Amino acid sequence: MATFWQSFTEQTGWRLDQRSRSVGAPKLLPVVSADQSTLSKASARMLAESAANLIVRLREAEQAVVRQEAELVVTTTPLADPEQQSDFSARLSDVLMGAAEGIGCVAAAFYMLDDDTSSLKMRAQYGLQPPRLVVAPRSLRGALADLEAMVSDVVAIEDCHSTDEVYSSPEPFASAICAVVAEGGVPIGTLWIWNNIAMDIDSTALAVARLAASSIASEIRAERLLRRVRSEQKTDITLKAVSMWQELQLPPAMPLAKGWYVDGCTHSDSPVAGSWHTWDILPDGQIGFAVAEAHSESLDKAMIAATARAAFQSHSGYRLKPNQLVRRVADTLWQTNTGEQLVSLLYANIDPETGEGVLTCAGSTHAMVLSSYGFRVLTKDSQPLCSFPDYQPVDIAFRLQPGEVLWAATGNMIKSAERNKRGWTQQEIAAIVSEHIQAGPHEVIPALWRSIVNADSVGDCTAAILCRQ
Repeated sequence: MATFWQSFTEQTGWRLDQRSRSVGAPKLLPVVSADQSTLSKASARMLAESAANLIVRLREAEQAVVRQEAELVVTTTPLADPEQQSDFSARLSDVLMGAAEGIGCVAAAFYMLDDDTSSLKMRAQYGLQPPRLVVAPRSLRGALADLEAMVSDVVAIEDCHSTDEVYSSPEPFASAICAVVAEGGVPIGTLWIWNNIAMDIDSTALAVARLAASSIASEIRAERLLRRVRSEQKTDITLKAVSMWQELQLPPAMPLAKGWYVDGCTHSDSPVAGSWHTWDILPDGQIGFAVAEAHSESLDKAMIAATARAAFQSHSGYRLKPNQLVRRVADTLWQTNTGEQLVSLLYANIDPETGEGVLTCAGSTHAMVLSSYGFRVLTKDSQPLCSFPDYQPVDIAFRLQPGEVLWAATGNMIKSAERNKRGWTQQEIAAIVSEHIQAGPHEVIPALWRSIVNADSVGDCTAAILCRQ
């Protein structure tokens, strides 16, 4: 910049007031009398202001380059905000400054290996001109000092201009030290420290270089760990919000109609659930009762389950038979995706006056009618919704007598030799329900919940009961 202002003075006859270089608009003083100046003061001031604005923009661009180069050191983690980037780049610069000043040198730089370990790119520097950071990477092939440092930790070049010197410096200095920067014993780059004059490099200087290289590696590890922790914290907050939303969508246990009690639970080993249950009194006075499960091993199961729930709710207000409603949900899932939204769904309508009901199921949902005399199974496994277009489920008629319980659940609740090694047998479920129904229907689901929680791992599962008292 000094060269620019010197040229400005020579060409215009006006010089920059030293006191205005960093504060406010530039102020000009005449080098010669105003009559002999090639520009008027107003024109010179306008030119100086434009130049000052360009200089500010250039400084900002240089700082951005410094931050971005430091950011590329930790490219395996999510990008940080500009303030965090500035903090990390400042810490790297402080380490480089400490290394240079500790040895009595004038400059230092950190070069990082690329993913192919074929080139070295300057990522941070001290004592060099900022534009050096945007210079193209240099090839590792032929970089003898860097290669030797990666083998023997550190290399000393006491006189870079000596004809007997084997190693060369990537920057035009008289002497240099090159030390390897490694993580877990694996080189990730090199640290260079330079001086303007040839110098005797003793063991103390080499130890300082090794320590500085180790400090750079530590700063990189610490920054990566910090960002990973912050990213996990943000993810945890998001997942907790989704989990809480899912819990709020589940209906509470209640006497749904005179002489009828309904309860249910949904459990998941993962942060969010892929199954749900619901019930309601339909416009025609019948009881609507449903459980569902999305088939996916990843977190998208929560979104698939929410889509199925929305489709179910949008159709449940119409006078539809269970198989008609399930068919409409299947059509909605098929039309809103490419066939990957696989969902198991069980839906039943029960007349609270007579106990007569109709049930339709798709996929791996289960339903049994339980009483003190035993149980009878109502369902069997089939293809889940969205397996193919034009899904045609069938209705299953049943009747609940006073004292009987309709139990429904998703696939993971029932143990199966072919598909599910976990869960419980139908006899075990019947025993749990029969044991606790005597104390009241409100004791059944808590007992099932305790069994689920105490089990090793059952994945996503939902169970619900409808008890006719």
